[in-house]
Amino acid sequence: MSLPPVLRLVVRNFASNLDPLTVIIRFGQPAITIVVLGTMFSTLISANVTGGSSYTAFLIPGMIAFQMVTGGVISGNLFWLDRRWAMVEQIFSGPFLRSEYLAGLVLTTLLFSLVGVGVMILVGVPFIGLPTLSATGALTVLLTVALGSIFFAGFLIALGTRLRSANAYFTIQSFLQLFVIFLSTVYYPITSRTPRVLAVVFYGNPLTYAANTIRDAFARSLGAPDLVSLGVLALLASAAFGAAIYGFRTMDLGPIQ
Repeated sequence: MSLPPVLRLVVRNFASNLDPLTVIIRFGQPAITIVVLGTMFSTLISANVTGGSSYTAFLIPGMIAFQMVTGGVISGNLFWLDRRWAMVEQIFSGPFLRSEYLAGLVLTTLLFSLVGVGVMILVGVPFIGLPTLSATGALTVLLTVALGSIFFAGFLIALGTRLRSANAYFTIQSFLQLFVIFLSTVYYPITSRTPRVLAVVFYGNPLTYAANTIRDAFARSLGAPDLVSLGVLALLASAAFGAAIYGFRTMDLGPIQ
């Protein structure tokens, strides 16, 4: 029995575009970040600054949240390369609908992000032990990563439907990655000494809401602010996914540079 079209596209995405070296780099870089920064900064940053926990315990949930960016970048790149090598036209001329192709990209994003979450937890075990997540906390982490992944994937896919220059696309994508990770609470918390301008920028970053919610899930301190964060992520994910759908419906096929 053959797989459904969406799953066939997911298998094709992993088989044809995600080579082992790329996967190792995507997962290895944040893993090394946990090991190096967790080891070095834990001796420099007081637990009072990170809410009473070690810096490593603060960093790991942030790196888990960052997996939603990684998953979104993977799908954005897959789509762009498909456009670059005219694979989009071939897929659309075959037994696949545009909606199925888009669903395959989003499902690839979610699977890649969830694998990344598992890798980050395994890397963090020697530092913080096995996380004592409650059932509600585990579901919150998965939902947070899923919503964030859909947002970043939808945004980059929508961007890819509008741009026809590889230089423009990959420049924007690289800037976006740097912006969202360094101007968020992945690496450092917002305190009373944080400049107000930076604090405003941090709170305008979806990754901040994701990182804070996942930290609360690990700390078993989920509350109303986390519901607000999930609501913000849900709205952003809906808007980005809607933009991706619109981009697919209005996209001009043909060669790009």
